[in-house]
Amino acid sequence: MMTTTIYYKLEQLPYGSTRTYASPTKDIVQKGGYPVLFEIYGKIRSRDYVRSDFIKAIKKRYGQDITTVDISVGGEDK
Repeated sequence: MMTTTIYYKLEQLPYGSTRTYASPTKDIVQKGGYPVLFEIYGKIRSRDYVRSDFIKAIKKRYGQDITTVDISVGGEDK
């Protein structure tokens, strides 16, 4: 079975919420387009919670055989 690479980013919005994007196509996440997964989390959620919950949603959609790559400003590869 082939591993799927999913690129994602987390963006802090001015009012405190976090917006998340994910796609197997890096350019869609970096430059815009139609992501395969898009979520907005309220400001009461920590960045660690958002990342964890978002990766669970990606795994639910694509299965466990994925590699996630955080391309957020200051993000880390996972």
